[in-house]
Amino acid sequence: MSTHTSPRRAPTITASTTSKRVAPPPASFAAVIALWPSAADLAEMLDVEAVTVRAWRRRGIPARYWSAVALSARLSNRPVDERLLAELGALRRHRHG
Repeated sequence: MSTHTSPRRAPTITASTTSKRVAPPPASFAAVIALWPSAADLAEMLDVEAVTVRAWRRRGIPARYWSAVALSARLSNRPVDERLLAELGALRRHRHG
């Protein structure tokens, strides 16, 4: 009988096996809206017209809807909260005067 055994290789550890990739937060109101399959899906959750949500892509989500959008995001496990929306609103105001 042979007592010789083949050397065992250590498992290769890569970044994908050690942690999940976390996507960066949305950088615009359009990117927030894009987290839903369609503007109509978000509109339905907010009880507004789909055309309204589509217009928000260009004009920005009005502050009075931030709580509702954040709640819809929480309920559907999307990475959006009121603080993020406020930051996006501040950036938008800064860019557009």
